[in-house]
Amino acid sequence: MDFKEVVGWRRSIRYFQPWRPVEREKIQTILETARLIPKPMGIDFVRSLVVYRDDLSQEDLEALKTPTTTAQLDMAPVYIFWFADMEALSRGIDGRNLKAMVETDVLPASHGWSEEYVDDVIVPQVYQRILDDPDRTSLTPPGRGGDQDGPTYSRALLNLARSAIGMAHAHALLSAFDEGLGTQLTALSASRIMDIPSHWVPSSGMLVGYHAESWEAGGQRPREPFEDDFYEGRYGVPFYRDQQVVEELKEEGMIQPEAPLSWRREEVRGLARMFGLPE
Repeated sequence: MDFKEVVGWRRSIRYFQPWRPVEREKIQTILETARLIPKPMGIDFVRSLVVYRDDLSQEDLEALKTPTTTAQLDMAPVYIFWFADMEALSRGIDGRNLKAMVETDVLPASHGWSEEYVDDVIVPQVYQRILDDPDRTSLTPPGRGGDQDGPTYSRALLNLARSAIGMAHAHALLSAFDEGLGTQLTALSASRIMDIPSHWVPSSGMLVGYHAESWEAGGQRPREPFEDDFYEGRYGVPFYRDQQVVEELKEEGMIQPEAPLSWRREEVRGLARMFGLPE
């Protein structure tokens, strides 16, 4: 698909073909895409765990369900759990990742980069300050020991790690749709059924499978007005939305008819009957 079409067709899919497995090479493609995201501070924070529904017991499946993740969990054949490794910066504190980019001229001397600059400026003034920032938090959920039971991490580090996960989510979602699959980012907790390192911060899980509902899935989700989100020059001056650009993007498949499409309710009723779900 063209990039704009991939963006336009992306939906949160909630009806999957439970009988149809996802080819392993397509899952690898999703992971390869996430691997190529920009890395905040040059650090590789992102980790993931691929789990196959049919390898889990019914008890484990029930343990994964949340108020927002129910029937679709039974349908999707693959789950990808995403995490941020909070020890990644500590392991890279010597700046070797940045030095490798200096060596290959990704970080050029014309912009002030050198191995000495990494050692004398970036490591002590950026990396170490992030690690040592006194504004800290525990990864242990409230009511389970809090800061007393485990290490704490600076909120600046946590923000970096979460930004990396956000980029991984975006790349993985678009990659899945480009592979002809449907996905939904949703609340899942791998730690409830799997031995996850305590320094991995969990994020949204991703359900992956082939659409049972149409690709339109009821239409493109409505969004707030463009001018409410984007500004130009200074706050309070909306970025002018050129309608000619909008029309071009419609022709290219990026901007599509908004939900609800006229036939969506009947589609959902039909899907509910097919899967034995409440109408």
